[in-house]
Amino acid sequence: MHQPIRDSLEEYLKGSTRQVPQVFHAHLVACEECANELRLLETQANMLRLLRSDAEVGPSAGFYARVMERVEEQDRGSIWSVFLQPSFGRRLVIASATLVVLLGTYLVTTEGGDQNVAAVPPVVATDNVKLDAPPEAGAVQDSLQQQRRRDAVLVDLASFHE
Repeated sequence: MHQPIRDSLEEYLKGSTRQVPQVFHAHLVACEECANELRLLETQANMLRLLRSDAEVGPSAGFYARVMERVEEQDRGSIWSVFLQPSFGRRLVIASATLVVLLGTYLVTTEGGDQNVAAVPPVVATDNVKLDAPPEAGAVQDSLQQQRRRDAVLVDLASFHE
């Protein structure tokens, strides 16, 4: 299709022949190809006009209400909507505060001091034990006592506070 036809095609198909320039009609007379194509476009436009209804079609009564009802039903099913409710937020804050109070109470009551560390009575290290003594029947028992004394001294040193 040539440029003079393209420029005024819409006005011609609408039926407003007054706005169509004289160049348009002159080109149609001279160009058989554009004239055939224009006839096909006119036929299609007439068919489309026949399909158009005379009465304006609109949605039936209650259409918008039914659509909104379905949208609300679908919106209610979301699990994430629970988190947006104010009552859930209050419950979450109360549960968190209760947990903090319980954990704090537990820590305060169990971390009262070093009472369990100093359960072993303090032992003073002395030089009464002879390390070069010959092994006797009670030598094994003496070495166990000596090991206990050393452990007690280490506990005393570890739990010493000024």
